[in-house]
Amino acid sequence: MPELTEHTKTVAQRGRERARRLHQHPAGLPLLLFIVLLVLSGAAFWFANRQGVVAEYVSRDTFIAIVSHDGKKSTVPTDAKTVGELLKKLDVSLAQGDRVEPAAREPITQDNFLINVYRSAPVVVNDGGRLTYAKSAAATPRSIVKAAGVSLYGEDEARLEPTENFVLQKSVASRVVIDRAVPLTLTLYGQPLSVRTRADTVGQLLKEKKVTLSSDDTVKPAAETPLTSDMQVAVVRNGIQVVAITEDVPAPVRTIIDMSLSFGSQAVRQEGSAGKRVQTYEINVQKGEEVSRKLLQSVVTTQPVERVIAKGNTVNIPADKQEVMAAAGISPADYAYVDYVFSRESRWNTAATNAGGCAGLGQACPGSKVINACANWQTNAVCQTQFFNRYAVGRYGSWSGAYNFWLSHHWW
Repeated sequence: MPELTEHTKTVAQRGRERARRLHQHPAGLPLLLFIVLLVLSGAAFWFANRQGVVAEYVSRDTFIAIVSHDGKKSTVPTDAKTVGELLKKLDVSLAQGDRVEPAAREPITQDNFLINVYRSAPVVVNDGGRLTYAKSAAATPRSIVKAAGVSLYGEDEARLEPTENFVLQKSVASRVVIDRAVPLTLTLYGQPLSVRTRADTVGQLLKEKKVTLSSDDTVKPAAETPLTSDMQVAVVRNGIQVVAITEDVPAPVRTIIDMSLSFGSQAVRQEGSAGKRVQTYEINVQKGEEVSRKLLQSVVTTQPVERVIAKGNTVNIPADKQEVMAAAGISPADYAYVDYVFSRESRWNTAATNAGGCAGLGQACPGSKVINACANWQTNAVCQTQFFNRYAVGRYGSWSGAYNFWLSHHWW
């Protein structure tokens, strides 16, 4: 047996000394065990929070909402399901003419959900010298006119003008002036059309309505003739029989980005309306059968009114959810898309299930897919996020693709 070195003897002597002290002070052993257990418990708690993170929000059914109204901004936790339900809980009443964005029926589906209440204010509409007073919180001139109960045609123009005298004009906040289009009759090859225009002459009218003249066409009155209300304008082609078909013209949609709305939220700022188009055809009929059809003119008789939609683009995702997505390897550029889908599918509840057997943050159907993929699936937010990331990229090519599909179908 080899001889012990001086260092080995010293270590052995120290061990015997510690054993002797523990024997003399038996209370020291439980204290030492308590310290060891305390350290291990702390480490386990830290590890669980790093892996799951969701322990805080899996069991909760609330979101944080940021409500702006009457010059105040309130940040409140809420279990309200819709905007209107939350405003009722906060005793925020809406008077006639007030506007809330998103609409009161919209669901609250994410944290830091932005809600804006706009109070109605006095407005005046000047329609050819006829003044109409009302209260409105509308966002566009046409919407203000509608709130005042004044009808507009698609060809009419409504514009905001500054209030010249706040006191004398009954303290109005907005002044809208209407420029009316001129009503007249445009007859194309024997087919009379009731139209409205803001053109000045017959020639400008035909250009506005996209009427193309051939060498066989005659215009009455002449192109340079000034237009007047209820005037008769005719385009004639000798020896030709035509047929006119009236069609709807879909309302165009214009989307604007509004940072006062949360990402994925939207609000209608102006309602649109369809227009009317008359298609004039030259038809060749032989032995009672149509053998050819030629489009002569396509005239919009009623201009459509565009629908204006404001879409939110403000992203303010809580740190705990960002930590889950980071741990799952999600790109920060996709955080908003992931948060939007998870918030609407499960309200970020890892244990969420539905009557159809779907489960998890993104509601996998059947739920066994995510259950089998993730150990402790009901609390394992990171694994679930990784699972749904593979699904989103595999099926839609990206989280952006998955988000856009969800917007169109309300499922994914």
